[in-house]
Amino acid sequence: MNGRHHLLGAGFEAARTLPGIGEHGHSFRVQLRTAALPDTLPALQGALQQAVAPFHYGNISQHLTDASDLALARHLLAACGQAGSLHLASAPDRGVLLGDDGREYVYFDTRFEAAHQLPHVPPGHKCGRLHGHGFGVRIVADARHASLNDILLQAWPPLFAQLNHRYLNDIPGLENPTSEVMAAWLYQQLQPRLAGLAWVEVRETHTAGSQFDGHTYRIWKEQHFESAVPFDAAGNYTGHSYLIRLMLQGSVDRVMGWVLDFGDVKDRFKPIYRQLDHNPLDKLSGIRAADAGSVAEWVHGELKPLVPELSRIDLMETPHQGVSLTFRGDMQWPLL
Repeated sequence: MNGRHHLLGAGFEAARTLPGIGEHGHSFRVQLRTAALPDTLPALQGALQQAVAPFHYGNISQHLTDASDLALARHLLAACGQAGSLHLASAPDRGVLLGDDGREYVYFDTRFEAAHQLPHVPPGHKCGRLHGHGFGVRIVADARHASLNDILLQAWPPLFAQLNHRYLNDIPGLENPTSEVMAAWLYQQLQPRLAGLAWVEVRETHTAGSQFDGHTYRIWKEQHFESAVPFDAAGNYTGHSYLIRLMLQGSVDRVMGWVLDFGDVKDRFKPIYRQLDHNPLDKLSGIRAADAGSVAEWVHGELKPLVPELSRIDLMETPHQGVSLTFRGDMQWPLL
């Protein structure tokens, strides 16, 4: 296992003044990804809450000379006093990422509506039928070389016009438009238009998508399950609505155009899901403990023989708190 990271989050409402825009407001969301020890997490969560508190229902520009996304994210990470990565979403469709390697990224989330079908799937496969999606797209670029406006106003509009309300199979390069093929196609189209392009993500649904960074294909599949966990030494239980994100990494099959069919990921996970959903997690056979990290490790042990492409598991106990286990390589920043 390459490592365990804990995911902590916070949110706040704030106004700010930016050059060329003036005073305006947003709902901000922050997620910190840290390798801190578990017994330090309550204090770290408190530090994160304390860091955002001065801005909540206030004006960021009254506290920071530079109220831009990057400056705000740097301030919050420093205020936590803990090494790690930080994701700041300043609006539902945009934000910045600070990597633990010192790299900084700006991103934009967008979408288009289109029809497609997959020509190489087996007979009877639902994706072989003509259908369509509201495709989600995330475009991420190195903040040293690109700004949000570079993505929003220059790089994306020509591609949107080419894709929106189209039959994707008719577009050269998209004859077999799986999400992996689409992510790679978008990357290739964007690279000459956007300096510092880092990676592209394509979401076919709210629970599945793919990512391509010019070299590596990664896909993810999300599911929810409802479970009980021990609450105290007296034997009382509480419960969570968990979100689990299974991340895979591998080469793309030349014929099928995918790392693995999303449906196959779900089917292979199904027997494990049945043990998790509507059950007490401390009673799982062979589990070490019922904390999020132990549950994720248990899932890895059960699923790895069935899905050798598995590279990471994110398990969220609440919308703001969870754990991320990496086994080989690493998907770029988790999708908040």
